[in-house]
Amino acid sequence: MKLSVSRFLAGVAAALGYVVLAAGASAATVVVNGFESPVAMPVAGAWYAADIRDNGTASVVDLTGMGGDLESNQPLPNGAAMLTTGMANNDKAEVATYADYGDATTVLNTALFGFDYYKQTVAGGNAFAAPSFKIGILAQGGTGDNYGQLAPPADAWQSVSIDANTGAGADPSGGWFWTGGFELPNGAGGPPIRSLAEWATAFATADPTDFANARVVSLAMGVGTYNQGQIGYFDNVSIDIPGGLATTFDFQAIPEPTSAVLAAAGCLLTGMRRRK
Repeated sequence: MKLSVSRFLAGVAAALGYVVLAAGASAATVVVNGFESPVAMPVAGAWYAADIRDNGTASVVDLTGMGGDLESNQPLPNGAAMLTTGMANNDKAEVATYADYGDATTVLNTALFGFDYYKQTVAGGNAFAAPSFKIGILAQGGTGDNYGQLAPPADAWQSVSIDANTGAGADPSGGWFWTGGFELPNGAGGPPIRSLAEWATAFATADPTDFANARVVSLAMGVGTYNQGQIGYFDNVSIDIPGGLATTFDFQAIPEPTSAVLAAAGCLLTGMRRRK
């Protein structure tokens, strides 16, 4: 299922009031328990199954008992988001959150973005793919190519080699490629690879009228097509705009109903013992 650009524009506008109010507040952590089905008017702070194709999947899972780096080295235990693809080229799993994060020129020149990921090795899978972060930029009422996404190639932005199975990043001066828009073509993973500030200059030069009204409207995590056999986890997705919005998304699975029942039963038994 895919949420088209045209369908979420109205939702971005509807979410604007919430985001403006939140932007002046101190840093906040938003707990995400799952991915919602795509809707015409997204809610700010929620994450959606934005582009799930064929055998791609997206879920939020409990890492308790998984062992290794996946369980012990998570920055925000005990859960994480999981994205998977099968062995077909068209499989894709992309999730996203939508809001008006601010003027694109300001955000690209000042904001810090970050996330942590874990890549599980799959026999026969693409060894060089992993969950990827994307920033969506939109100019409402533009000329037609007024939307696109910036994404960092893992080897250009991650602070740990993808071959080591773990990675993280939070550096806007690292490399990003462009998926096309504002009169600039799809970089298909690069080149060109530019910093966010360099891309802001490139957009303003190539399409000054549209980019003058451009806003950052989405944050996404995904495994794209032609990335077969992926099992990847991510967490701790963050955006920090100096003097403005500072938000971290913590992905935590909802406890199983059985666990909740057992916990309630334990509390009841404790109360009964105290009354004896």
